[in-house]
Amino acid sequence: MAAVLAFQRRPERWSPPVSWSLVEESLDEAEFLWSWREAALDAPDETPDGVEQRIEDRLQGAIEGLCVPGPSEIDRLLRLLAPALDRGEPAIVAVAAHALLAGGTGEGFDCVASAFWGASGARLESLRRGLELIPAAAPYLGLIAPSRQAPDAARAAFLEACAFRGLPIEPHVGELVSSANVELQRAAARLLRHVPRTLADESLTGALGCADVHAREIAVESGLVLGLREAWRVGRSLALADVSGSGALLPAVAMLGTAADHDGVLRLLGRPSRQAEAIWALGFGGRRSGADACLDLLAQQRHVGLAAEAFCAITGLDLAGAGLIATRADRDDEAPPFEDDDLDAALVPRAEERLPEPDVSGVIRWWNAHRAGFDPGVRYLDGQPTSLQRLVAALAGGPMRRRAPIAFELAVRTRGRLQIQTRAFLEEQRRRLATNGTTGNPCCS
Repeated sequence: MAAVLAFQRRPERWSPPVSWSLVEESLDEAEFLWSWREAALDAPDETPDGVEQRIEDRLQGAIEGLCVPGPSEIDRLLRLLAPALDRGEPAIVAVAAHALLAGGTGEGFDCVASAFWGASGARLESLRRGLELIPAAAPYLGLIAPSRQAPDAARAAFLEACAFRGLPIEPHVGELVSSANVELQRAAARLLRHVPRTLADESLTGALGCADVHAREIAVESGLVLGLREAWRVGRSLALADVSGSGALLPAVAMLGTAADHDGVLRLLGRPSRQAEAIWALGFGGRRSGADACLDLLAQQRHVGLAAEAFCAITGLDLAGAGLIATRADRDDEAPPFEDDDLDAALVPRAEERLPEPDVSGVIRWWNAHRAGFDPGVRYLDGQPTSLQRLVAALAGGPMRRRAPIAFELAVRTRGRLQIQTRAFLEEQRRRLATNGTTGNPCCS
């Protein structure tokens, strides 16, 4: 496929000799750092500054190392990176795609495009990830026309990348929400939040009735960003359903709803199947009643790490700073006997398993001393009344794991004017936060 819209092939010209051993080292380093960064994006103990300074700066340097070879060396670079596009490891697939696109050559673009349209499953997801971290519009403009002849899964992945970048360049996106393919439904519903409301209303209203639950959840989120009141009604009903409710939408109800809606989230604590997602949502709801509920869970030793995380998000308590992280003198750190070891267990702990274990009695004493300072009718974030400025501060400096719901609330409260992709490179996120104000409209209630 020709890359006429995206790139021009550069004429041959002299460039200094390339150290290919260093280029290969850059590929190995970029693969390692890409994997590390992806894990850090969901970590409870990582912050934006830490991820940027320890991981992203080095990753950008490694990617630049892959872009050193000039046009005269493109054939050899393709021999190095093209096979990586076919390998199974997600990180190296994403790195190779990203580097070939970042290099800006037509040959690199064609190589990635060919791999993209022929991929599926995890490999396609990795190629999409490599693409969506490219901020320039050129690759997307080059891919839009052939996407319409691509397999549904590849077209949906491309539209997801367009949504990530906020590029509503597919004029038929409204029609795709009623596609027979659920992946296209989901991608189109997500992309519609970047379309003017006058053009998106009818399509989103229809998408709110999608049979696919995930597509319906995405349509609700897009509708909330655009201020579609029907989206609030549908989303609230989905989230607060007793047994089979939407955990994805529950934080939105806690953040954007009334005190009565927050009480609805509290009631879900009585449903064992929904308890964990209710605790997660309460941390974003920010109410004193939510902090009380989390403290009750701590006292009962239920979901201790998760309840402590939500409690601290509401009250601003710093467990480490206050010396309220439990000591684990009785913890057995010895490896189990080989015959008892679970060789199929994940070696990397889940995000919740990395949450600190609190000194429960100490946290109870702290709350008894500070509870009266929290107004039951006020939403709090890190111990301060919630405002757009507080949301921006939390997004800029809070735990990586908690940033996506906060970014979503900012998008809703600014009616889509400030949409931050929390999985984009952090330098790009900082620029967007710095160049966009924080004046927004009140949310649905």
